[in-house]
Amino acid sequence: MAKTPSGHEFEVSLGRIRSDPGDRRLRGFLKKVAYGAKRAARRSRGLSSSVARAQFQRRVIVKITSVKMTARGAGAQALHLDYLERSGAGADGSAPELYTDDHAEFDKEAFLAAGQEDRHQFRMILSPEDAGELADLSAFTRDLVKEMERDLGTKLVWGAANHFDTDQPHTHVVIRGRRDDGTDLVMPRRYITQGIRERAQDLVALELGPVTELAGRVRLAKMVAQERWTQLDTEIEKRTNGGLVDLCEGSEPNQKWRQRLYSQRLKRLSDLNLAVPQGRRQWRVQPDIKPTLRRMGERGDVIKALNQSLRRVGRTAPPTASMIFDSTSASARPVTGKIIAKGVADDINDCAYLVVESLKGQPTYVGIGGADQLEDYEAGQVVTVSPANSGPRPSDHVIAKIAARNQGRYSTQLHMKADARAQPAYIEAHVRRLEALRRARHVTRHQDGSWHVPKDYLDRAAAFETAQAVGRPAVISRQSHLTVSQMETAIGSTWLDSDLRDRKIQTETRGFGTELEQARTRRRAFLVQQGFIASVESKVTDKTLVALKEQDLAQAARQLSSKLGKSYAPAIDGDRVDGKYHSSIDRPSGKFAIVEHGQSFVLVPWREVLERNRGKGVSGIMRKEGITWQISKGRSL
Repeated sequence: MAKTPSGHEFEVSLGRIRSDPGDRRLRGFLKKVAYGAKRAARRSRGLSSSVARAQFQRRVIVKITSVKMTARGAGAQALHLDYLERSGAGADGSAPELYTDDHAEFDKEAFLAAGQEDRHQFRMILSPEDAGELADLSAFTRDLVKEMERDLGTKLVWGAANHFDTDQPHTHVVIRGRRDDGTDLVMPRRYITQGIRERAQDLVALELGPVTELAGRVRLAKMVAQERWTQLDTEIEKRTNGGLVDLCEGSEPNQKWRQRLYSQRLKRLSDLNLAVPQGRRQWRVQPDIKPTLRRMGERGDVIKALNQSLRRVGRTAPPTASMIFDSTSASARPVTGKIIAKGVADDINDCAYLVVESLKGQPTYVGIGGADQLEDYEAGQVVTVSPANSGPRPSDHVIAKIAARNQGRYSTQLHMKADARAQPAYIEAHVRRLEALRRARHVTRHQDGSWHVPKDYLDRAAAFETAQAVGRPAVISRQSHLTVSQMETAIGSTWLDSDLRDRKIQTETRGFGTELEQARTRRRAFLVQQGFIASVESKVTDKTLVALKEQDLAQAARQLSSKLGKSYAPAIDGDRVDGKYHSSIDRPSGKFAIVEHGQSFVLVPWREVLERNRGKGVSGIMRKEGITWQISKGRSL
């Protein structure tokens, strides 16, 4: 028996145990999050005081993604940790250190080794708006992870690094996908989209206190002149009716200052030709104002990143808009040059870039998508940048033509009937194209292996290419993993040799053009010295390139034979290649796949599709232009 403070007796009886306490805590917290979201939604109709209160909250951007730990994912995780430790991202311009909870040092090798058993892992970015005011960003991150552990009911294995190489200090966190009982760690969707951010904002508010009204007004006032989509624009958008903003409508007496900010912002938008005055305190805004302002913000970030990169490589000329490669422009043309810099323009939104010096010596900023793409490129390498395809491919026109003749059907038999000279590899490329469009639900495949091609197939193919281009702002062809100076004395069929054979690139007398012309002279002298051509005036032919490639692969084969304990079996045109894909190697002649078969191995041209099938059985036929692969469905032979 027990007694209350007033002296009444009561008896405690244990209820039925229903679930793990950690699950109850998380469900309780998620209910609070959902309730708060509904409450805010009810109060945000129109412009109520809840908007003002939201403006004065401590805001934190939280982005979290799940990464599958396949063979490719595990390798990508190691590269991601290397990226987190990259030089220049630390507070003083040095390399940041990875850290974990208070009682241990982060063991990178142990984390990677243990992570091989995970089904997935999580990557998280934390960016408090007031990160510069926090006493210790690492302590904030540790406190947040402790809150997550309490919510999820498990100990987390994690590592983090703080980055200060952008305007907004932020933290990258990697979390293993295992609970402390060995089961898979699964986070509810609502917890990922709302819960973690709520916890983070509470922690910032606990340390810094609530945002004062004065500080909140200053924060909004700074948005008036910005050439990007801002919180002010979001609030103005809520007041827009049919494209018209009427500031004559009444507002709460204590919100007059906000009305003045709206008016000043609309005047600034008018200067940008995005709004037109319609009378006293009325404005007509352009229908495309949001995407336009977002593009302007991105352009500003690009100019800033380009300026910083040029300064690092000793370029003093200020960057201009003409230095940005715009893949969507109708006037965009391919650019061949060497990489002089690379980096991340926006760590939060994962936007990486290269700076390529063209043959005319002009620096060109090229967006390449996510930061994980940076690993493929190094300064000094030669690349060709082309606009992303935004229309149907040539193969799409062939497919549409054959289908139009056959009541909307396409098959390999119909293709051979329409073009008796078509090679099997050529037809197989059309089948792969249809398979890609099938996964996007643009075409369907029949039981007999034929395809139903709709009448608007070409429009669908164009829409598919446009959607694909979002993730790859430009098409980048890396001509070699070697720099131009390394190609001068390389044993192998390099891009420099192809350039000497084709003689299509016209050099300039400045920048990379001058360097390329000098490299051509030195390469010819080396080929004469090695006996591949008779004199510096001799032509570099296909036969020269074949001899260079054969010698390159023979050298690679000797090294691999010792390493693998297997013999090398060269593949020639027409040979069928069967075996298990082992890995890839970079050689002066290009990138090659190592395919094992019994006690031998073969080196054949590499394709990206192989990386998703490492350790699996593959089959293909060698052709002069490359190899056509068929990937088996089993894990290995």
